[in-house]
Amino acid sequence: MDEMTAVRELRAEAPRARRADLVAGRERLLAEAGRGGRARRLRADWRLAAVGAAAAITVAAVVGTQVVGGGSETQPGSRPGYTVELGSAKDLLNDAADAIEAGSGVTAHDGQWIYTKTVETNGTDDERPGPQTRESWTKYADPAFEDGKEGDDHSPREQAEFLKSLPDDPQKVRAKARAFYYATDPSETRTEHEYRALTVLISRAHVYEPEGLAKVYRALATIPGVRAANVQDAAGRDAIALYRNTDGPLSDETLLDPATYLASGYRAVGLKDDTDWKKGDVVISSAYLATAVVDKRGERP
Repeated sequence: MDEMTAVRELRAEAPRARRADLVAGRERLLAEAGRGGRARRLRADWRLAAVGAAAAITVAAVVGTQVVGGGSETQPGSRPGYTVELGSAKDLLNDAADAIEAGSGVTAHDGQWIYTKTVETNGTDDERPGPQTRESWTKYADPAFEDGKEGDDHSPREQAEFLKSLPDDPQKVRAKARAFYYATDPSETRTEHEYRALTVLISRAHVYEPEGLAKVYRALATIPGVRAANVQDAAGRDAIALYRNTDGPLSDETLLDPATYLASGYRAVGLKDDTDWKKGDVVISSAYLATAVVDKRGERP
């Protein structure tokens, strides 16, 4: 069985996400992977693997993923989250764009791989309640995940080329991002769609040129209702959480490194009491421990 066939079979066998359990219509985020008594094991949707979560399904060209650590140092169940609200994220995002544009990008070429090491905690997974550490290798250039061959999935090369193509006008960037990550949920509003697309671009920007990525941040700064908070990620580090208010059960947060403003992880925080969590609990939290461009699958930086 070749790699792409294996990926497609994994995706076909995976349980479909219930729309009611998703955050603000973002069907990339959470999939309900099974029921076992009280444990409603919320797993990452296959699109969320790109932001470092321990997905139940292999994503795109990630053909080498392994658990390299983990344990039960923490007890089952969600945990209250440390959050210090910063309010509107507009100025922060524009400052972040300036800092990224002034910095260095990350390049790769065909034949190379994107290595990521992540840690995730899932407060609803009674089988593996403690932190789970994983390593993954994703092909930089994979034609099977380009030109719409896998829906709105894109290889790192295709995303890097997309970032280079972006115009200066934030409204045009929003429109292009909306087309790049097209709508998959009919209940999703245009603003929700654009927010989702822009945050996915940020979360997957392991290879980028500074000017293009900065344009994504400036476009995100024009989305109404984007807020920021100081939080702690799954690795115990300080992070900046970006989110929008929602009526759903969970708040979907994209995490940024406060030093570089690049994506550093993800959190899902309870907005209301549920069977498996309390309001304010961090239900799922993931963090990048390392990312790098390497020459072959299995190579570590």
